[in-house]
Amino acid sequence: MKNYVIDTNVLIQAPNALWAFQENRIVIPLVVVEELDHLKKAEGEKGANARKVIRCLEQLRHQGDLLKGVRIGQEGILRIEKNFVYVELPEELPAPVSIAVKSSVSAVFSFLQELFWTYDSWQKELMQARLDGKSIQHLLNLSLPVFAHPLMVVGMDFSIIAAASEEPSFFPEKVFGSLDATRPLLLSLTESSEYASVRDLDGWFRFPDHVTGLGSLCVNITQHGQSAYRLLLLDTKKDLSDSEGFLLEFLAEMIHHAFLHNVMQKTSPAQSLHTVLLRTLDDRMADYIAVSQALDALGWHSRHTYCCLYLQLSDMDQKNLTANSVCAYLENILTGCSAFPHGGGIVAFFNLTLSDFSMTDLMERMVHFVEDSSLNAGFSRCMNGHMNLRRQYIQSKIALQFGTRKYPDKRMHPFNDISFDYILDQATKKLPGYMLCHERLLFLQEHDDSSGSDYMRTLRCYLDNHCNVVQTARELFIHRSTLLYRLEKIKEILESDLSSPDEILYLMLSFRFIDLENEEENRSGSSQPEKHR
Repeated sequence: MKNYVIDTNVLIQAPNALWAFQENRIVIPLVVVEELDHLKKAEGEKGANARKVIRCLEQLRHQGDLLKGVRIGQEGILRIEKNFVYVELPEELPAPVSIAVKSSVSAVFSFLQELFWTYDSWQKELMQARLDGKSIQHLLNLSLPVFAHPLMVVGMDFSIIAAASEEPSFFPEKVFGSLDATRPLLLSLTESSEYASVRDLDGWFRFPDHVTGLGSLCVNITQHGQSAYRLLLLDTKKDLSDSEGFLLEFLAEMIHHAFLHNVMQKTSPAQSLHTVLLRTLDDRMADYIAVSQALDALGWHSRHTYCCLYLQLSDMDQKNLTANSVCAYLENILTGCSAFPHGGGIVAFFNLTLSDFSMTDLMERMVHFVEDSSLNAGFSRCMNGHMNLRRQYIQSKIALQFGTRKYPDKRMHPFNDISFDYILDQATKKLPGYMLCHERLLFLQEHDDSSGSDYMRTLRCYLDNHCNVVQTARELFIHRSTLLYRLEKIKEILESDLSSPDEILYLMLSFRFIDLENEEENRSGSSQPEKHR
């Protein structure tokens, strides 16, 4: 036979619980009877259930002395306990309820009852708020009386999602700083082993105060299998105990469900813009008219001028989820910017019409940020209208990828600067450059090699100076008549009078193909393949 102590809350929730423990001893503390008597006048289900339990106890009283025990069911016994003893309570009982160290059993039960009601009410309020689709901020506000310390939900990039505090002087920015200050903090944390050790930790943990100057109890909140947010209980009074950690885990679970059901906030215009632009990039079959109408509704009109920036993140940046921080920073400092993570990097579209600055101004604004953050960036060309947005995105990625390979010492790569080299690179994907050269130009090279002439350099200088004889002679430091003589010999070898625009363009491209071959030969250290007929 087992002993079961029945609490007030059990009885008002399930008044028939008295009959659920047959063949066992049921103990009801006298304080529970007193509370039921107090609650019997309450309205609704609580009062009705209290009255029902009292009627049952009254019926049992006629069967014997409740203080000694009355048979209930076939073998069960119910009795009321009124004895008093002195007990020592643990010092780490969580706020907000406190009790004297030495108390009677009656006082202990009262204390525990009040404590239970506090947390039970909190739980029900959180559950109802979640069902009603309330914001993360609302969940924190409901929880503030339970913890009596500032609460925050932040992204793993320390972007502040929501914050609550009883202290009017508390500002979340004082903890992690402004967006400008957050970026250096994130960069320093990427090399912190202590930060890395708790990034994906399950359950509650303490984070020391040497980073932000304020210690905290924390719980990571996951999305898509990795930590995406963090719930913090800030230790402003240096009195947080381990018991708060378990309560914090419950709150984190509620917040996790809120994130899953997209009830964090009403979608902002910035978030809506991200959604439309992402659709433009990811869905090649997207309805152009619908996309254009959505952008118009958000203030990004088809007559506006746009450009695209693609930022490459380091492996460490990706691991520590700093992309959101970079996006928030760009949108904060640059009007008309919409930035979001995409494909392992960051895409930032700029509406130059709304920002009222030129492409040159934008480049100047971005160069220091890119260099200081150790990022690499590719810029598209400026274009009007919505139809070109995806093309601009492709341009920015090409500029980044090709520019980084071609010019590894640079961090900023405008598409205009690499476009011609990219054309040449694409042209030589299947055939080497010497096979694409003007055939007669190779004969001109052979003549120089065999006779010691300087016709290749002369022709190239002539073409670079737009076929201007005077300027070419001046640059080569030769007499005009000497240049004319050389040109006649060159025309003879090429079997061309150099009057055709297509011919001139082909010759200029051929020189670039030769340059590419020489560069490749220098990189590989191998001998150049035979180029003769």
